[in-house]
Amino acid sequence: MNSYQFKRHKKIFLLVLFLFSVTLQAKKFVYNDGVILNKTEVKIEEMANELYKKTRISAYLLAKKRLDGKTILTYEKEFAKKLTPPFTILAITLNEQKVDIYNSKDLDSAFDKDALLSPLPWSGTIIPLLTQKKNYSVSAAMLNGYADMVQQIANSKDIELKSGIGSTNRYMIMFLRLSIYLFLFIVIGWYFINKVRKKNG
Repeated sequence: MNSYQFKRHKKIFLLVLFLFSVTLQAKKFVYNDGVILNKTEVKIEEMANELYKKTRISAYLLAKKRLDGKTILTYEKEFAKKLTPPFTILAITLNEQKVDIYNSKDLDSAFDKDALLSPLPWSGTIIPLLTQKKNYSVSAAMLNGYADMVQQIANSKDIELKSGIGSTNRYMIMFLRLSIYLFLFIVIGWYFINKVRKKNG
């Protein structure tokens, strides 16, 4: 083998080694069983990778259609067995209609789990969106909840996430809350008007 061939083979070897190294370093954070839109998955992966790069915290999204008899907590714990702390898992299953968050103990104070999973429109960022009867509600809800979760984690570490959805997220939540308040106001108003009419009639 002459010097030219040696140099050429050396370059190819180094390129292969580099690509192999990049592949090993790549992490997958979204496990989507056709539950959320592809563009939502891409955005969540972007936020997850930035959070991991800056904090070494792994934030996973598990979106499943069914769990075949398992509880969502059992599923999360089984998935967590192969993870290295610190980590957090946001999971949803459609058939069982369950949403949950499971995390390593070292992240207990990094975000407000109860608020994220609250069904109340003035505090929750996932379940209120899931109640909307629209085809994109699952994707919107999971993106919204995931973004809120990782932003809280980043804030707890004094880290800025450039990939976060920021004000867009706040405006969506504000619009949702106003819509729900307006709906409740109309329903309650209609109920009392009908009650008064029946009483006077």
